[in-house]
Amino acid sequence: MRVHYQDFMIFFTFLLFWISIQFGQIIEDSIAYVIVLSIGIIHGSNDFTILRKQQTNTTKFLKSTGFYLLLIVLCVLSYIANPFISFLFFILLSSYHFGEQHLEEKVFGSKLFKSILYIAYGMLIFSLIFIENLSDVDAIMQNLTGSIIPNDWINIMLITSLSLLIVLFVYHFTREIKPKIQVVRELFYILLLFLVFKTSSLILGFAIYFVLWHSIPSILDQTKFLSGDYSFKTILEYLKTAFVYWLISILGLLIAYYFLDESLFNSIIFIVLFAVTAPHVWVMNRMKQ
Repeated sequence: MRVHYQDFMIFFTFLLFWISIQFGQIIEDSIAYVIVLSIGIIHGSNDFTILRKQQTNTTKFLKSTGFYLLLIVLCVLSYIANPFISFLFFILLSSYHFGEQHLEEKVFGSKLFKSILYIAYGMLIFSLIFIENLSDVDAIMQNLTGSIIPNDWINIMLITSLSLLIVLFVYHFTREIKPKIQVVRELFYILLLFLVFKTSSLILGFAIYFVLWHSIPSILDQTKFLSGDYSFKTILEYLKTAFVYWLISILGLLIAYYFLDESLFNSIIFIVLFAVTAPHVWVMNRMKQ
């Protein structure tokens, strides 16, 4: 199924690439919100189910749940203390998470080597998104943190992440370790994503990567961990389990949108996203180990 999904992923990436060329930003952003609020949120809705499966008894599960909730509290407090630094940490953490999901089964090496590789890959994705949408990124940063990321920082992030990836892959091959990664294929993927980010809005570009390239593959991995394999039946079971958490999330967003002004709503959305990303990354890392 994983092989078939790659074909599905490429097909729908090209489809949304075509949509980004043919239609305006309103259509693009509408599509983005729909897929993020459905599939994107679903992919992180089974964390507690995964935690429960990892633990051998109720006491360990409660301890893991307590640590999960503690991470949420720490993220909220860090944003209150320094929104700008919190945003940068969110990018760093998400970079690791994106890289881990995309490369974990394709490369070998020490934990340190793989961690640097994951971060470099994720930072490359973010820098490609940012560099093609500088004015939109500045507006979002100003709204969320009161500051902006200097353009030079984004250029440095792009050059550094790309250079790191090249060096790490060369090192990997010179060590005579045969990774499962196909370099030409990965270069094609990066080129395709760059074209998508270049032609689409900031929201749609991020949504395409977040949903098609990250969330759905993560759902497949989580389903395999919980059920031993992924099939239509086991994926349906995954969705049923996640539905309650997803519904609570959607209702919470609707209530916030109705009662809060746009600026405060955007800040709340980021705080929630940042707060749940850290414990989700922790759960996924434990699952993969």
